[in-house]
Amino acid sequence: MNIYLDSYPSFGSDDCEALRILLRQVIRPSCRVLEIGSWLGTGSTRVIIEELLVIPDAKLYCVDTWMGSPNVARHLAIAEEYDVVATFRHNVNIAGGSGIVRQLIMNSDDAADIIGSDTFDLVFIDGDHSYEQTRNDIKIWRPKVRSGGILCGHDCECRPHGALRERILSAVNSDSITGVGTSFSAIHPGVILAVDEAFGGSAHLWSEDVMQRSDGTTGRATIWDVVISK
Repeated sequence: MNIYLDSYPSFGSDDCEALRILLRQVIRPSCRVLEIGSWLGTGSTRVIIEELLVIPDAKLYCVDTWMGSPNVARHLAIAEEYDVVATFRHNVNIAGGSGIVRQLIMNSDDAADIIGSDTFDLVFIDGDHSYEQTRNDIKIWRPKVRSGGILCGHDCECRPHGALRERILSAVNSDSITGVGTSFSAIHPGVILAVDEAFGGSAHLWSEDVMQRSDGTTGRATIWDVVISK
């Protein structure tokens, strides 16, 4: 069993704080949270576990193929050399989440087929970042969130407007491109366009809010969110 133990930077401190704030708006006894794209279990997975540990009967459902995103070379390299499923379970155990996490080793569509509507208090989308898959994930998981719950996701750095629009439209099947013209070193065009279209530009983008850090500096998160109303 070859576990991947090196660092894997993919979820910054500002994103962690934004996700914690969203979770605290909806978590309650017996709450249910679902994550699309859990990968190594060291990013958003750990944040969610930490928030749910103090909530009675809370559960986190983690959906992933654990084969890596096909358009992310570093994912494929790790999946080829290491036991990614074992790595995920190892990291969940270290975080204290073995009694909380329910692992679903399947793609997003198959998972949605076996889960009923209005099941979750929060769904976090961070899987394949291509436009088509992000759009599909939003479509199939939106009905799974209860009224008043939150549908949210990662890596939506801006809106597809102005001078950025042409660059975004030309790269919607890429995982990421350089973030020239934004506050970020890289942006994820497929996510940006899919989120904008799915909600008619009304999704809340944390990238548009300045976050105050504990050390006195400021930052911006890449989380997007929508409160579901039915």
